[in-house]
Order: sequence, then C-alpha cells, then structure tokens
Amino acid sequence: MRKMRVIAGKAGSLPLSTPCGVDIRPTTDAMRESVFGSIGPQVEGARFADLYAGSGAVGIEALSRGARQVIFVESSRRCREGIEANLANTHLAADAVVMAGRVLECWTRVATQYGPFDIIFVDPPYGSSDLPLLTERLIVKREGVADQALIIIQHDSGDPVDFSYLPKQSKMFGQTKIDLFRVDPVTGKDNGSA
Repeated sequence: MRKMRVIAGKAGSLPLSTPCGVDIRPTTDAMRESVFGSIGPQVEGARFADLYAGSGAVGIEALSRGARQVIFVESSRRCREGIEANLANTHLAADAVVMAGRVLECWTRVATQYGPFDIIFVDPPYGSSDLPLLTERLIVKREGVADQALIIIQHDSGDPVDFSYLPKQSKMFGQTKIDLFRVDPVTGKDNGSA
C-alpha cells in the first residue's frame, strides 16, 4: 500500500491508502493541495463527482472540506474496496456513494440519479480514449452538470486532448496536467475565471 493523507478539513492529516497490485496513478498530496487551493470555498456544500476514482483521495478530500455529497465512480473492484476502506478510516462514508462501472457507460445513470454536480473531477488512465467523448458530454452537452459547475480534468500532458475551448486554468506537475473549466449555464462554454 502506498501512503497518502487527507490535506485539510475535518479529516485533515488522516492517512489514505492505495491498493497494491492495481495499476492506478494516485493524485498526489501536492496536486490535491493545489487543486483545492484553486477552487477554495466552492467545495463547501457542493455535489461532487470523482470519476475514475482510483484510491478516492480527491473525493475524500472534497468530503473533508465540506462537500455535501461525493459520488465515486470506479470500474475496479479492488479500488472500490480501497475507497470504502479509506472512507471508513476517515469517518466520511455517510455522505459518499461508491458506484461500480465504466464512466462512459454509467454516467447518464449517475447524472440522473445524483446530479446535477457542482464539481466534477475526471482522472482517466493516461492515454485513455474516453476523454474526448466524456469532455463533450460534460462541457458541451452539460450532462449532469449544474449551472456554473467546475470541471477538473487530470491527464498526461502528452495526451492528444482536443478540448473544444481552452481551460480557464492549467497546472503542470511533471508529465501531469490539470485543466480547470467553468461551464456557462447557457452556452456550455467557459465564461470566466474560477
């Protein structure tokens, strides 16, 4: 198990684990601290989706910082068990739902049942072919997306990602790039700073 921690909030400093033998790339403490520093108080009371959730570290950070509810979507059974263990260890399970499935296949059901979401964090495997279609569904078609929602996409900087418009903010962490979008409620396009 690789060790991480919750950065801040009611579960701040509590440890998080990732399952051994599972090919995931956890969002590091430094990345999470930077992302949550950028979105700040918007987490409080938000409906939050953690897609391709892996260890669940991002969604758990959101819960710790006051998100109203977090939906974790993850296809790996071992990862889902790890998320549930991390939720139990941080005492944050009451406001969480861990869903099994491939994101592209189950997003409509998740969006209908639990959305619209105020913040959506997307972290597919690097090189995934899911990203262009998923970003179109979230940013352009606004499927499951609340007015003025934030969509945060973590991907390899070398991935050929063709967003329909530029993110409001981007951050680099080695080969990892994090793009932040704010979705306009009328046009579906980026309408200003986060």
